[in-house]
This record gives sequence, C-alpha cells and structure tokens, in this order.
Amino acid sequence: MVELYSEPRRYTFLEVKDMTDNFAKKIGEGPSATGYHGKLLTGQEVAVKVRRPLFHNPARECAEFKTVSSPNA
Repeated sequence: MVELYSEPRRYTFLEVKDMTDNFAKKIGEGPSATGYHGKLLTGQEVAVKVRRPLFHNPARECAEFKTVSSPNA
C-alpha cells in the first residue's frame, strides 16, 4: 500500500541540490519563487520551491504549504 500522507521533512540545501540534479529542470517561476523538478531517494518525483528572500510572506507560505501537503492535493 502506498502512503498518501506523511509528516513534513526538512532537507538540507545539499540534499535539495542533489535531488534536483543541481536545479537542472525548472518547472515554474513567479515573482516570489522558482519551482524545480526533483526526485527523492525513494524515486518519488517532487516539486521543489525556492523562494526569493525579498518576497518572504509567512502567511502565504503557510497557506501554500497546507495546500500542497494535504492528502487530497
């Protein structure tokens, strides 16, 4: 059985750099962040969001995190 939801995990910058193959495949870009394709060690594909420091907005980030971490997302 595939687990649909697990607790969030923090990754180091080096782990993120490795899982995105040095940020090789950009999948989106907006005014506050850039999205990259990545792959976990388990083989699961993920989207990695790298935000720009000047656009730090904790309330918006919290809402986005809740959306993408939801088991129904």
